[in-house]
Amino acid sequence: MDIKAYISSGIIESYVLGLASEEEVSILNCIRQNNAEVEQAILEAESVLEELANMQAIGLPSYLKQDIWNRIEAENLAVEEEDENAEEESVPSAGNNKPISAIDRKQWTSYKSQSWAIAASLLLAISIGANIILYQRNDKTNDKLNHTLTRVHTEQNNFAKLKDKWLLVQNPAIKTIPLKGVENKSDFHALVFWDQVSKTVYLSLEHMPVIPKGKQYQLWAMVDGKPVNAGIFPLDTVQGDISKMLDIPEAQAFAITLEDEGGKDAPTLSDLYVIGSI
Repeated sequence: MDIKAYISSGIIESYVLGLASEEEVSILNCIRQNNAEVEQAILEAESVLEELANMQAIGLPSYLKQDIWNRIEAENLAVEEEDENAEEESVPSAGNNKPISAIDRKQWTSYKSQSWAIAASLLLAISIGANIILYQRNDKTNDKLNHTLTRVHTEQNNFAKLKDKWLLVQNPAIKTIPLKGVENKSDFHALVFWDQVSKTVYLSLEHMPVIPKGKQYQLWAMVDGKPVNAGIFPLDTVQGDISKMLDIPEAQAFAITLEDEGGKDAPTLSDLYVIGSI
């Protein structure tokens, strides 16, 4: 098994998110016990998701909380001082039997109302500022979450493709023919899956150049030294997908050339990319 391909297939992300099936979990647990690279990939995935969860648990910043309490305490001290002054002034004066506090009670009540109104306005302003900060942080977290979910979806698609190929490889009636790059195209490769019973041919472009506009990859079967058209690779199919080609009763090799869109009756040998013998 190609461990790197297995890790990048998306199964680990699905496992960590609890989306994997029982069969997939069983296989992964078996592999992780015998492969340190897979185990490390699982730990890293768990760490990323744990970090994401922690980022979403956003509380009010501590400095804002402290600032609010400091201002409340300052207002309370001011009120206490005014209360003490009011008590002192409530002693009757020599020329007036009426306490001063009674005369100024309405003014004092109005002052207290104004003070608490100012405090309330200040707290509201701080609260609005805190909410803005939290919203900005939450917005960034949502972006990261959406990016992660998109990646998970992509990895799930990759895993589905890998699973389809695995089923073909495990089928005893299927012959797998790797096609390797020729000359200066050694980095390119593709896979042909040939059903020996039904003679059905499937093609997967594993690593091939982006198709230029107006061009299309065409598969050929070499039969007794002569190329036989095995079909053109669909333009709307991405690399890694498995596409059904034309049935081939017999062949000694398969090859892929780059042809004009729609294919040709004979291959352009100067644009031969990969070939593989059976």
